[in-house]
Amino acid sequence: ETQNPYTNSFKDRVGALLISHARSWDYEKVVCASNGNQGASIAAYASLKGLKCVNIIPKEIDIGKRAQIITYNSELIIKGETVDDILKYSLDPQYNLYYQSTPEYNPLTIEAQKTISFEIYQQKGVPDWVIVPMGSGELLVSIWKGFSELKEADIINKVPKLIGVQSQASAPIVDNFFEKSKNKKGNKEKINSLALGVLVRDPIFKNLALKYIKKSKGTAIAIPENLILSSIDELIRNEGILAEPASALTLSAVYTLERQGIFNNNDKITCLITGSGLKAPYVLEAISSRTKTAGTGKILSTKLKILSQISLSKINGIDGTKIREIIGSIKRAAVYQHLKELESKNLIFRKKEGKIVLYFITDNGRKVLDALDILITLL
Repeated sequence: ETQNPYTNSFKDRVGALLISHARSWDYEKVVCASNGNQGASIAAYASLKGLKCVNIIPKEIDIGKRAQIITYNSELIIKGETVDDILKYSLDPQYNLYYQSTPEYNPLTIEAQKTISFEIYQQKGVPDWVIVPMGSGELLVSIWKGFSELKEADIINKVPKLIGVQSQASAPIVDNFFEKSKNKKGNKEKINSLALGVLVRDPIFKNLALKYIKKSKGTAIAIPENLILSSIDELIRNEGILAEPASALTLSAVYTLERQGIFNNNDKITCLITGSGLKAPYVLEAISSRTKTAGTGKILSTKLKILSQISLSKINGIDGTKIREIIGSIKRAAVYQHLKELESKNLIFRKKEGKIVLYFITDNGRKVLDALDILITLL
């Protein structure tokens, strides 16, 4: 799903459908409360169609997702620590005339995401297992719905077994699957996790997700945080895929469950990679640390951050001031020096609009981000 337009995540399926639906009902404004991917996609498609967009996000969100929302000129409201804290704000009466695009409150989210099942079938047939990262549980419900509809239409004979994956830092659906007691620390204590995309304390789709995991004769698993970055690195090296941390959980699940003897030798397994790692700069920092010196690693990390932000702003472009605002802790002059060097390597190009200079990524720049090891060599 990292190849989807316009924001490099599975939520582009949702953004396209929801904004089209909003337009068909003559809405001029949309509101979305999310932990990033859906908000970014809604902002992009709303900008494309000229709709006003309000995004409500928690403090704990990948910086790349926030950057996309800002770039697409969405109004940004920050509330609470996690997505659980913000959902109620999208139901405020002030948004009564807005199209509701919060995933938990719009069933078309499920309809858009079920098309992933259709594509899996078209490209690979029916796998034995599908491994799905879970936050609220909505994506797993979508995958079940898609395959179930194929079965009801007599297109396929079976629904694959579903595996729901969460981080051990926060795994309410997995804990419930194995009937574990709730964390005694309480729901309000801050949770530290790399997988911010699936950081949900009280998943709305928990019961449905549990129902369909069991109905498919699948299972659930919580992955230790220390396996996330190694799985990201392996996906880059072996598959050429830069995945966001929540997505990398699915690869970790394969190895863990294989050691437990869950799979047969001939089983076909599909891992869902739901979003791009460009949205999580600490992934780039971790990868760039493989360079020979700390100084080189720091310079490379900054260049990767800038290049990734330009890539995420591929429709409207982005100016140097906004890049500095998003990245932070870097001087204005340093930003423009990095931009000059990236431009000299034909990784980005500039376009002047009035007094503002906007930067866009080139085809070479996109190729570099698809293979970060190449970038380490070039710079």
